This record gives sequence, structure tokens and C-alpha cells, in this order.
Amino acid sequence: MKKLLKHRFGVTITEVMVIVVILGILVASTSFILRRVGRHFRLTGAATQFKQDCTLARQMALEKNKTFLVRCFPDSTPQFWQIFRVDSAGFFSTDNRWRYELHRLIYFGVGSDVSGSTGPDGNPIPSDGVSFPANALALMPRRGAPQPGVVYLTDGTETRAVLVNSMGSATVMQYKNGSWQ
Repeated sequence: MKKLLKHRFGVTITEVMVIVVILGILVASTSFILRRVGRHFRLTGAATQFKQDCTLARQMALEKNKTFLVRCFPDSTPQFWQIFRVDSAGFFSTDNRWRYELHRLIYFGVGSDVSGSTGPDGNPIPSDGVSFPANALALMPRRGAPQPGVVYLTDGTETRAVLVNSMGSATVMQYKNGSWQ
């Protein structure tokens, strides 16, 4: 007579522990890489958002035939910028939908990657990271930006500059190999 083989079903606690340990090692080894990638994407996203907000303010200035400001607040906590519509009484905004707060790891200024003291516009880099007069970019209908400038955003190691020209169009730049590209 043949002996019947018993088939084992399920997993043992040892097998589960081995899988958990392997997954833990994988997560721990990739967290250092993912942390840097996340900061890079946050910085690039903030610079792109500032560029898009400048474009939005320029479009609203043309559409409503009024002057709009993109005002940066580098001395506040948290740091942010906001779009204001200029009226005869000054500037105001009806709500916070045109306000963008920087992530706590991103701030106005330059990081350790910038070795030069001049920005992409050829002017000295300001200590607060905003080169517009009174930290406000004015965008006028049919005139663009009467005083162009640059906003510098950094995470401490990497820097992005958003250059706004006299027409009011913005460009995101990065400091690489000794120059702004």
C-alpha cells in the first residue's frame, strides 16, 4: 500500500518575518533616494507655480484692463506669494484662491549650489530672494512688467530662478556649470 503524502497549506510565521524584514530593508534603502527626489520635485513645482501665477496675473490684467500685482512675502511664516488686483484705493484680493504658500522645506533665497553673486538678469542676487521693488511684480495691461526681476526659490542645496522680463513672460532657470540655464 502506498503512503499518502501530506500537503502543507499556508505560510509559517518564519516565512512572514523574512518577507517583512526584506521589505523593511528595501524601504529603508530607498528612502534616502526618494527624499532627495521629493525635494527636487517640490522645488521645481514651486518655481513652475510662480511662473504660472505670473502668467495668470498677466492674462487677468489684459482681460480686466487693470493692473495686477504678484506680491511675495519672504519675511512671513510660512512664506508665500499672492496675486492682488490694484484699485484706486490700493491693492486688494477678494479671497485666498490666488495665494500660494511655500512648503516648509522651500523658501525664497539661494542655496549652496549658486557660487556666483549675479542672477540671470545680470543684477546682484538679493538677500531675501526677491528682486522686485517692494517684493511686488506689477503686471499692467498692454505694458507688461515695467520693472522686471527675478524670484529665487531654494531648498538649501538646489536653486531655481524665475525670471520675469519686461513683457511679463516668465522663465524658470537653474544654476548649472557656473551659469543660469
